[in-house]
Amino acid sequence: MKKLLHRFGKFYSKVIINFIGIFIFVGILSVVFGDYGWRPNENIYAISQFVYKTVITIVIAYAGGNQAGHSREGKSSSQLQAGGAIAVMAVSGMILADGENGILGAMILGPLSGMLWKYVLEPGLKKVKTGLEMLVRNVTAALAGGVMALLAFYLIAPAISVCADTLLLGVNYLIGHKLIWLVSFVIEPAKVFFLNNSINHGILIPIGMQQAEQMGESILFLLETNPGPGLGILAALYLEKREKRKEYAASMFVELVGGIHEIYFPEVISNMWLLLALISGGAAGNFCFLVLQGATTGVVSPGSIFAVLLVCAQNRVFAVLIGIAVSAAVSTAVGVLILKYQQKALKKSEKEAFRESGACLETEPIVQPETDQTVQPEIESKVEKKVIQKIGFVCNAGVGSSAMGAALFRRKLREMNLAEVEVEAYAADQMPEDLDAVVCQKDLKEILRSELKTVKLYTVESLLNQAEYTAIIEKIQKGYADISYEDVIGGEKGI
Repeated sequence: MKKLLHRFGKFYSKVIINFIGIFIFVGILSVVFGDYGWRPNENIYAISQFVYKTVITIVIAYAGGNQAGHSREGKSSSQLQAGGAIAVMAVSGMILADGENGILGAMILGPLSGMLWKYVLEPGLKKVKTGLEMLVRNVTAALAGGVMALLAFYLIAPAISVCADTLLLGVNYLIGHKLIWLVSFVIEPAKVFFLNNSINHGILIPIGMQQAEQMGESILFLLETNPGPGLGILAALYLEKREKRKEYAASMFVELVGGIHEIYFPEVISNMWLLLALISGGAAGNFCFLVLQGATTGVVSPGSIFAVLLVCAQNRVFAVLIGIAVSAAVSTAVGVLILKYQQKALKKSEKEAFRESGACLETEPIVQPETDQTVQPEIESKVEKKVIQKIGFVCNAGVGSSAMGAALFRRKLREMNLAEVEVEAYAADQMPEDLDAVVCQKDLKEILRSELKTVKLYTVESLLNQAEYTAIIEKIQKGYADISYEDVIGGEKGI
């Protein structure tokens, strides 16, 4: 189930993430030139609405059609674009029938069009005679697009309209009854398990854009991207774990300024009680947003404080900042209480164990069995020597913690005269086949297990902790990687 949700989130993340700039463009125009903006201008504001209703819908449909219709069999670019072309034709019917829900329609029609092309139409075209391929391909795509447009206009658009209205009623009910803070019980745990893109891109952004179209702004843009809860977790760890304060201080900066939530996920997964602090902080912040009417006019991406303020109307800045500060403070307070309690309980258990075992307990010396030295050459002969020339840093989306980790790793390689090693960042489902090694956070190991077969895998606690790269670089300095069964994906070992 987790892998299914991860694939779902990754698909829509990959589709939407390249167009986040367009979403922010719409938000900025609304902030500056909207009816309640800094410099109201009806004509310029109309541009943002045209982009929202038409342009975003078309590009999302096109990208979704291409992504779902993509084949790994080495197809040409014209073949890969057929799914996107059908999706554009299909979504035209959606725009005419219900422009308000165009984005939701594009997120459904795009993948449907791509799968229609990949699994139904394209296989049938293999029997076409040589010389007629292009003609038949284009006519087939046109007919398929026409059929999909009719289905979108008469069937899919009304169904999406009913579903969207139901979701909006639910959101408005939560807002009207001051219960929007309850969503933190779902959002915060889901974020920790790398489902943040599924929730934000697949649910909150489409509904939020529709709400912003009707009211000029939406609180939904802040629910997942609020950096406060994560900042509070890192602040609590900074206060209670003095030996790693420099690392946590750097992580706090990345969370607040960079908006990269993945920076604190490993800390929470390793200590699940900290979820209580995340949920508490998120609920407190959302309640403040609700009471003080905090909202933004457009999509916040990434969850940086600067990105939040960029698409925040002047009369909402104070409310938004208060909500973020409160969520961080509550998360910090609850996190500190949890860590102090755990530390106290650990000390108590250690004392009890010491009393039970006895301070001067004598034990017989352990005799190490003699090893057969003749076996060693045989073991070494089974180890494959593989030169590491290309390393992939992998995270959920490929543009956050993995990009920063890859940059830090490249810098360290240059310092150690190993600049010839290629290091790039990739999303979990966009890794090329020519990688010699993969570096990821240990929580992604299970997800990557089915993607990689014989690629060297290095797992680390955090992609931003340079100290953990030492062991990897020591391997590279030797000029090879020792690949054995235990160290390959599917084994139990990692670094």
